Amino acid sequence: MASTRKYKLLALHGKGTSARIMKTQLKPIIDVLGDILEIHYMDGGEVSAPYQGIESMFPKESFYAWYEKPTRVALQAAHDRVAQRLALRPGSICKQQQGSSFDVATDLGSNVLGVLTPPEIPTSATRASPTFSMPLCMSSILQQQHIGDLGNLNVPRQAGAHRTFSHLITGLDTPDSYPSTAGPRTPMDIGCDSYDGLICFSQGCAVATGLLLNELATKNVGCEKLLPVRFVILICGGRPFDREGTMQRVDPMSVASIAVPSIHVHGRADPGLEESRRLAAFYSDSEKQVVELSVGHCPPRRTSDVGVLTDAIRRMVLKLD
Repeated sequence: MASTRKYKLLALHGKGTSARIMKTQLKPIIDVLGDILEIHYMDGGEVSAPYQGIESMFPKESFYAWYEKPTRVALQAAHDRVAQRLALRPGSICKQQQGSSFDVATDLGSNVLGVLTPPEIPTSATRASPTFSMPLCMSSILQQQHIGDLGNLNVPRQAGAHRTFSHLITGLDTPDSYPSTAGPRTPMDIGCDSYDGLICFSQGCAVATGLLLNELATKNVGCEKLLPVRFVILICGGRPFDREGTMQRVDPMSVASIAVPSIHVHGRADPGLEESRRLAAFYSDSEKQVVELSVGHCPPRRTSDVGVLTDAIRRMVLKLD
């Protein structure tokens, strides 16, 4: 049975990339699931150094992170930014409905690394740039921008916030050369709204999970199982950091399980594979599908890998119906 409606998802990108790049990374998925998914995109609030090779493919693009270092202030700003986009209001989570949704694994021969994104904390190879936090609802500007113009926003920039790398990573198609054909144009940074779910990559997974944990801890008295989204799809992510700014990641055994349907995509060749598995432990086993693919730190792009993930998504939304 086909889904009877489209589900609206908010996409959270990896560090050192952008909403526009996330759209390109998810193109194979939305091309298959354009009949049931509508994905909106937003940029992180801190201007960031581009990850190696990304700037060569998107020379006019701005690059963002949700945070450069997981300090208390930076984490709160990232969570607030996403919460604002989700149109969260005090007590609103008690009005949301919850659906329901198991483990999938496949072993496909080749190891394709595709598009990479950087570690969450800058290393000597990926030094942090000076940061600039961009308010989300500068919406009078953002709502009027065409996708192709996102790199030309009149946003103040700090010196040194834009860097150049010569290394080129293959496997990344530009929107101009490989535009999405799935349904209407998916918007970016168009203001606040309610969403059915979140689809996140890399650092975006930690931000989304941290926000859901905060909602459980601070707002769910009397309605513990209700959250502002009905499901999440987490691709090559890691555990959230302690919101108090200790620079330590949260132990999933120290918090209540997040009881929403979840799909977790792990790359067997991803250096962060074990961290991705630990992230999955935050979510209820009865609501969880785990998809492990022979890829690196990237969303799936091969037809066979995309098929495994899109089949899992269809199963999940059928249960929501």
